Amino acid sequence: MDSFEPRDDLWIAVIDTERHYSVWPKDKQIPTGWEPAGFAGSRQECLAHIRGVWTDPRPLSLRSAISGDARL
Repeated sequence: MDSFEPRDDLWIAVIDTERHYSVWPKDKQIPTGWEPAGFAGSRQECLAHIRGVWTDPRPLSLRSAISGDARL
């Protein structure tokens, strides 16, 4: 078994500052720049959750620039 795979198949959805989602093994330290996105389960459950909530994959900075948001 790969050492990256969690022992109990628990994963979490994580999100970065550009609002990109990913999955991460629950028993591993989350990399700098990422934070928990509020969902945990099997890897497949996390991926399904992300498919449901990540409706706009464009980076936050691009979405902000397009909408004229000055908070860049």
